[in-house]
Amino acid sequence: MANTEVDPVGRWVVVDHFGAVTTLLAVGDQEHAGVSPRRNLDRRAREVLLPALSEVIGSGAALRRIVHLGGDAYQVDARPVITPDRSHVTGAYGVFVSAADPVPEPPLIGAWQWTVDTSGNNVGSTSSQWDADLYRLHEFTPDEVQSSRGPVGDWLTRLLPYEERARVKTTVDAGLAAANGVHQLLTFGAVTRPDTPNPGRKQLALVGTSTVLPDRPGVFYAYGFTREVPKPSTYRTTGLDIVDAAEFARAYFALAGDVAYAAVDCLQSSTFMTSPSWGRLGLHEPFEGDIASLALAEDRPAFEEFVAAARRSVDHDAATHDVRLVRDDGSPARFRVRAARVDRTAAASRYLLLSFEARS
Repeated sequence: MANTEVDPVGRWVVVDHFGAVTTLLAVGDQEHAGVSPRRNLDRRAREVLLPALSEVIGSGAALRRIVHLGGDAYQVDARPVITPDRSHVTGAYGVFVSAADPVPEPPLIGAWQWTVDTSGNNVGSTSSQWDADLYRLHEFTPDEVQSSRGPVGDWLTRLLPYEERARVKTTVDAGLAAANGVHQLLTFGAVTRPDTPNPGRKQLALVGTSTVLPDRPGVFYAYGFTREVPKPSTYRTTGLDIVDAAEFARAYFALAGDVAYAAVDCLQSSTFMTSPSWGRLGLHEPFEGDIASLALAEDRPAFEEFVAAARRSVDHDAATHDVRLVRDDGSPARFRVRAARVDRTAAASRYLLLSFEARS
């Protein structure tokens, strides 16, 4: 059987620590998603680095020292991650290199805490707290906080892209309610420098837990830390009862009244989802065909050009078009169509979401 132990020399190792359990999260840009550090790091790391990480978790104080092993000397740098109120050490990160080599720049890791009731509402005026590194990670400042809930309120409403909010919100709510002391991992896209001419995007990951405060019935304390990761990963939901974020899309479609929605696969020229209001506007259902085939013959070329342009558009709000469509009874009717691309990374999105509003 091949040796799968990781040699982390020269790479920062990140671990979390909740209760009496320490798990490995990352070695450099290699993610490990909460596994045993002793089983996954090689012998040299177990003897040189892990004792230092355990020490800083226990003491809450950073250390830097020389460690000798088998005739070699290593420089070890280990640092704790501590909640903003300094009450809990939530993890640590460290690196070791040959004593003659420079220590690489450490990752930016920001700690957070949140005190809430059983519904997830803030408890106390300092319920939500971030440390300075977490603000730096989000490229956001305490002066920019607008929410009455503190930085967590801005995180959920301003620092998450729209498409992430339902998944993150339902996962966070479930994690708070579980209050089981078990670590939970969550990766998410983040908006940096919000409300500026030059906003940015990052892929971040948080690890945290929620525990019941024994001296405050009905009050939970959630805490953990956040760091940047190279790509999204499957998040762990141990013991959590999470509402599927897809249910938000279902409910949104169900509410459509005077507007109909259609999800279109432009490569297959097919419509694979329509809202319940589709039939109420007189359009044929079930409809699986090319969306442009609904247009009157003389309107179809312009409609197809609109769809093609919408696939490439970076300005969703500008994608509108008036077109005459043939209803189920064979009569024509004028509709205002809006389009938003789904895949924002490709040059042309394969999928479009279209809305149709009847015009007089």
